[in-house]
Amino acid sequence: MSAPASPRSAVHDTHPDFPHETAHLKGTVDAMLRQIDFWEDRDRQMGADLETSIILADEAGEHAAMLSPHVHHPYFGSLKVRVGGREQTLYIGKHGFRDVKGPHSVVGWDSEVGSLFYSDALGWTPRRGGQGTIKRRRQLDIAAKTLHRVTDLYDDEAGGDTGGREEVLLRRLEEGSTAGMRDVVETLQPEQNAAMRHPAGTPVIIQGAAGSGKTTIGFHRLAWMTNAERGPHQAQAGACMVLMPNRVLATYAARILPELGIGPVNVTTPESWAVGLLGLEKLEVTDRTLTLLLTDHDNTRRALAWRRAKLLGDARMLDVVRTHLWNRFNAALRGQSLREEVALNRREPQVFALTDTDLHAILRDVFAADPLSGYRAGFRRAVEALALSHLNVPDDEEAGVLRQLSAPITALLGRVFASTTPVTEARRLLGSPEALAASGLLTEREIALLGTDPLSGIPTPRRAHADATELPLMLAVQAFTGGIGRQDGRTLEPFDHVVLDEAQDYSPLLYALLGRATRPGHLTALGDLNQGMHGYKGPSSWEAVQAVLPGAEVLTLGRTYRSTRQITELGARIAATYNRAAQVQGVDRDGAEVQRYVAPADAPHGELPLIARAVKDAQAAGHVNIAIVTRRAVDADRLAETLRDFDTDAQPITTQEHRFRGGLVVLPVSLAKGLEFSAAIVSSANVQTYDESTEYERRLLYVSASRALHWLALVSAGELHPLIA
Repeated sequence: MSAPASPRSAVHDTHPDFPHETAHLKGTVDAMLRQIDFWEDRDRQMGADLETSIILADEAGEHAAMLSPHVHHPYFGSLKVRVGGREQTLYIGKHGFRDVKGPHSVVGWDSEVGSLFYSDALGWTPRRGGQGTIKRRRQLDIAAKTLHRVTDLYDDEAGGDTGGREEVLLRRLEEGSTAGMRDVVETLQPEQNAAMRHPAGTPVIIQGAAGSGKTTIGFHRLAWMTNAERGPHQAQAGACMVLMPNRVLATYAARILPELGIGPVNVTTPESWAVGLLGLEKLEVTDRTLTLLLTDHDNTRRALAWRRAKLLGDARMLDVVRTHLWNRFNAALRGQSLREEVALNRREPQVFALTDTDLHAILRDVFAADPLSGYRAGFRRAVEALALSHLNVPDDEEAGVLRQLSAPITALLGRVFASTTPVTEARRLLGSPEALAASGLLTEREIALLGTDPLSGIPTPRRAHADATELPLMLAVQAFTGGIGRQDGRTLEPFDHVVLDEAQDYSPLLYALLGRATRPGHLTALGDLNQGMHGYKGPSSWEAVQAVLPGAEVLTLGRTYRSTRQITELGARIAATYNRAAQVQGVDRDGAEVQRYVAPADAPHGELPLIARAVKDAQAAGHVNIAIVTRRAVDADRLAETLRDFDTDAQPITTQEHRFRGGLVVLPVSLAKGLEFSAAIVSSANVQTYDESTEYERRLLYVSASRALHWLALVSAGELHPLIA
C-alpha cells in the first residue's frame, strides 16, 4: 500500500481551489441573507386571512432567527460524490439550508448524508436507489464569512486518504481550553461518529477513557435524535434530559446545547431531578459515603460503607420495594369498602359498591399492569372504569358520574395510600428486617448489612435531608406509588431520550428507574469504568446495566483526544494498576514534558511556593485556563486562601453552587472530574494523600492527572507518588 499523500492545506490562496471555494462561500452567504430578508418581510407572509398571515409571519420569523447565527459560518466541509454517473458537491454545515434559486444549499451534519463526511466509507446506497461513491472529502475553515483554510481529507484523484483528517484534528486539539465544553461537530472522528449515530431506539452504553469525547458525543447524539430523519424515534429537545454528576459540570457542559440547536434540553443532576420529582426541593441531599471515603482512614469502616451503599443501589431493590408496597397496600385495604349512591339522568339513582374482596382484586390488576403514572393513579382509574361499566353510564353522562364519585374515591385512596410517602416508606423499609426479607431476594447477611450505620460519625445537616445513596430507593417508592417520568402539566409522560454522563457512577437501581421513565430504547450512557470515583453507587460492570436495560449495547471508544502524548502516557501508567477496560490509544500530539516540583517534607511553607511557581510557569507558557486540583474540598479552600501570600489569586470551586468561568481555579478532584483545562497542577501528589495500596485512591490520582490538555505539573512536599515519580 502506498503512503498517504501529503494533505493539501492552505491559508489564503495556496490551495488550487481556494479562489473557487471563496466564491462559493460568498454565494452561500448572499443566498442565506436573501432568504432571511424574505422571511423577515412580513408583507410577503400573507395568508387567506389575518390570523393565517400572523401565523405565517411568526413561522417565517422563527426560520430567520434559526438561520441567522449560521451566516458567519455557513458550513465546515464538503463532499464530492458521484451518483448515477453524475458528480456533484455537497456542503456540510451545522444547520441545513435549501437554496431554492441556486446551487448554494447546505446539508445538515446530523442528516444521513451528513454522516458520510465523518466516516471512512467510500460508498453508500442513496434512498432513491443506485450506488453512490465518495470522490473527495474536504474541510473548510471559515470564520466571520471568510475562508481561511482548505484541507482535503480524502481525494480520489490524489491517491485517496491524504492524512488531512489527522492534521485538522491536531490543529483543533492544539487550541486552548475554554470555560465551556467543546463543540466537535467539525472534527468528529469515524469511531465517534459511529457511536453517536448508533441505531435509534437501542439503549447504548459508550465506554471511553478520559478525553475520548464521551460527553460531547452524548450531546451530539441527542441533537441527532431531534432530526426529523429519525422518524418514529425523533425526540423533541424539550422532552429530553441530560443527567450529570454535579451542577458545576452541568453548567459547564450545557453551554454547548444552544450551538447544537437543542437549548431546551433539561441538564441537571440525579439529585436535583429526584428531589424535584418527589416534590421535596427544600430537602438537602448529602453524600456522606463520599465524605467518609475522602476523610476516614479506617479501611474497615470505609469498606462497610462502600458495601452498604452498593447494596442500596442494587437492581434487586426494585422488587424488594415492590413486594413491600404490595404487602403494605393489601394490609391497608383490609376491611375497606366503597358504597355510593349515584344520580343518573332519566333513571332511578343507583348504588355503586365495592367490597374488600373487590378492592384487593383491583389492586392485583393494577400491580400487574404496573402503570407509568403509579399505583395510586392506576387504582383510581380502575375504580372509575369499573363504576362506569357497572352502572352502564352513557358517554354524555360520564363526566357527571365521575364528579359524584370523586370525593368518596379520594377518601378511599387516602386511607390506603396517603401514609406511604417516598422518604418515610424507604426508611421504614430499611428499618424493618422483616420487610427486607419479604421478597426473598436478599440474604440474611445483606439484610444485616442494610441495618448497620457505618456513617454514624459523619455529621448530618440540621434541616430535612436525605443521603445520595438513599435517593434511588425513594425514587422507587415514588415510581410505584406516584409515577415517574417527565412532568407535562399535571400528567407524567416518558422522556423522549435521556443521556447519562459519568454513567459509571449511577446505580443499577437508578438505571432500572430511568428505563421506566423513558421511551423504550431511548437511553444513552457515557462512562469510563476506570474513573469510577463513586463506585459505591455505580455498577461493577456494564453487564449489570445491560441486565436492567434489555437490548442495551456497549460500544468502546479506543482513542483519547484530550491530552498530549506525555500526559496520556502518565495517566495510562496509573490506570494500568486497576484497568478493566480496553487499552486506549492517544493522539500522537507531542507537548511539554510533565513538570515535577518537589520540596523537602519539612520545607517551611510546604508545597505552597512550588504551587505558586507552577502557576507562573504555566502562565508563562501561554496557558490561561489553569486548575490546581486537590484531593478534598477543604484542601481547595485552604489553598485558595494561603496562595494569596505567594502572589497567586485562584478562584476556589468547592461546592456545586460555584461556577467555572475560566482563568485560574483551585478545586477538589470530585468537582474537577469531567472538566478540562489548558494546564493542570496536581497538589500533594504523594502517597500520604493518595494511598498507593487502595484502588479507590489510585482512581482519584488518575482523574487528577488527566484534566490537562497541554501542560501538567505534579507538586509535593516530600517524595512524589511512585506511580508518577
